[in-house]
Amino acid sequence: MRNDKPKRYYWIKLKKDFFDLAEIDFLLSQKNGSEYIVIYQMLCLITINDNGSFTKKVGEVIIPFDIQKIQRETKHFNIDTIRVALELFKKLGLIYEDEGKDTLKISNFDTLIGGETKWAEIKRGQRAKEIEEVSPNKQDKTNKYIEIAKTQWVK
Repeated sequence: MRNDKPKRYYWIKLKKDFFDLAEIDFLLSQKNGSEYIVIYQMLCLITINDNGSFTKKVGEVIIPFDIQKIQRETKHFNIDTIRVALELFKKLGLIYEDEGKDTLKISNFDTLIGGETKWAEIKRGQRAKEIEEVSPNKQDKTNKYIEIAKTQWVK
């Protein structure tokens, strides 16, 4: 089966002060704080194709993640650490329960994740190359214009 969907690349957008945020600082002060931060970042990546929703779509059915699914997805963390992390994330407002859907969602997901298609990446690279190629030429033309103007004024 051929996948005609364009390849898309994503990244987590962390603000420079991410580790200074009150919620993150609080998590880091906890016994397993660094693990909680890694779990949070993994959850952002795991839910990237579902706009921060802890769900998987299988055909027409949307299946919410349960604690075991989250543990399988995060691979390295025991279930108790994940359970505590999720409760802390809820209390701190990092995740919330989506009303009426019995699913968890990442708060402010759209501000945390960036993305582009492979085509957009190629076009961005082409534009950058064009600017690189044009800029020196513009500078040369400007310098020639200045030289011509100087010689005309000196006469």
